Amino acid sequence: MSGENCIMEEVFSKIKNGDQGAFEQVFRMFYMPLCDYAVMILGDQAEAEDVVQDLFTYLWKSRQEIRVQESVKSYLFTSVRFRALNVLKHKMIERKHGASLMAFIEDLQNSDYSEEEMQRVEQIKEILQTLPAQCRTVFTMSCLDGKKYKEIADELGISVNTVKSHVMKAYRNIRARVGGEHTSVLLFIALQGQR
Repeated sequence: MSGENCIMEEVFSKIKNGDQGAFEQVFRMFYMPLCDYAVMILGDQAEAEDVVQDLFTYLWKSRQEIRVQESVKSYLFTSVRFRALNVLKHKMIERKHGASLMAFIEDLQNSDYSEEEMQRVEQIKEILQTLPAQCRTVFTMSCLDGKKYKEIADELGISVNTVKSHVMKAYRNIRARVGGEHTSVLLFIALQGQR
């Protein structure tokens, strides 16, 4: 083990014992290099900073459980890489399902519905855009792609219960603002399995 690694191991063991000064020392030393590394993966400064800040928050909160196999530096860079790739994966999933959601809405807009029904379709579109990203993605995967809750849970790395609650939240929002008895809502739900 190199001299630098020995020093870092000592600093890290102080962090495990709750030494805030040691934590700040590691933060100051690695924050910018880790941000630069995350920017190379994500191509976005703000997202890169979020990833690095999340890592340091996790590092402090879970300091007693963390096991560093190699060097502290290697642990930090590997963790940032893993987290940044996770962000990319979720963005790709959201983009993919966002595209199928837009295609579905376009199908509705190009179809022969009454003006009143089209207004409700517009309302549904607006409601879906206001949902949190993961809720919207789950709802799209369930309703438009016809995926089972278990498939969605596996693909997104969340629990089946989380999937259920996202779908219920989306339906509740639609019903609350458009009304469950309206034909466009029923149409929306009826057509979901046809894509």
